[in-house]
Amino acid sequence: MKWDVLVVGSGPAGATSAYTLAKEGAKVLLVDIKRAPGVPVQCAEFVPIQLKHSFPEFFPEEVIAQEVGEMIHFTPWGEVVSMYSEGYVLHRDRFDRRITELALSEGAHLRLRTRFLGFEDGKAWLEHIDSRERYPVQARWVIGADGPRSKVAKLTGPHTESFLTTAQFTVPLKVPVRDLLIYFRDYIPGGYGWIFPKGDVANVGVGIDPSYPINVMESLRRFFREVLSEGIVGEKILSRTGGWIPAEGVKGPLRGDVLLVGDAGGFCHPITGGGIANAVLTGSMAARSILEGSPEEFEEEAMELLGSSLNRAAQKRVKYMKSWDDLKSIVPKTWIAFEEYWKEE
Repeated sequence: MKWDVLVVGSGPAGATSAYTLAKEGAKVLLVDIKRAPGVPVQCAEFVPIQLKHSFPEFFPEEVIAQEVGEMIHFTPWGEVVSMYSEGYVLHRDRFDRRITELALSEGAHLRLRTRFLGFEDGKAWLEHIDSRERYPVQARWVIGADGPRSKVAKLTGPHTESFLTTAQFTVPLKVPVRDLLIYFRDYIPGGYGWIFPKGDVANVGVGIDPSYPINVMESLRRFFREVLSEGIVGEKILSRTGGWIPAEGVKGPLRGDVLLVGDAGGFCHPITGGGIANAVLTGSMAARSILEGSPEEFEEEAMELLGSSLNRAAQKRVKYMKSWDDLKSIVPKTWIAFEEYWKEE
């Protein structure tokens, strides 16, 4: 069977692309290396409220773990900064599964345990992981939604080579937490620590620049001990996860018949690590541009809406965050809650 679009990756970006395309009658094949959409969860799970306004069908009650209103920042020099940040901490596995199910209900086809191998003779080659069967598929367009270490990106042009690395525990909360809590510490170099509440539990994690001489798990353990001592969380670790965050900005999302969305295209904030909303937005943009017969507009729209801010953040990371010895100077220049971040340079 010939497909209109092959979508590689069933995360929020790929599933949104597949859903948007299939809803308009396109023949869509969605493939993913995973055993099930949405697992394992590899993020802190927050999305801004605007995403629900734009995609209400993605937000049934069961995907939302908790509503939050503010982002509270704790600095090493004692300043506490609050920023409006209304949104939701998700059950990310349920969220991804919801979008995938919507895509399938509209007629998209899903093949799990399926690896994208590359391109040859105008076809995309896939491999079923369990059977080792390799086979070609023919598609007019390919959407690369295969995450920060995207193979689709690597085989078609520039790709992300610098990342942040993250580690996270999910633990019980000992006190109610209504907001997102952000911590800047000398032992979390090039990044920050977070507590994102999910009702009776919370995601407690760190993201660091791996070029610094500290292991991400060592950083997380130190942060966990600190918040334990404050009495915010309990000591029982319910689950663990971690992952990679693209830290270079956008990487040329249109490459002939290939479009890159979400983390595969670098649509993730190189400092905050926020990427779920951008994944959904770019997945939708790419799909609409294909349906309208003008994929070049995808790149224009994505760069106008997201590219300049993400690339600016990437430049700030290079300029200010390759040393971590004067946080009172570095943090305000590199974090969105501080006025100094937004000043022209």
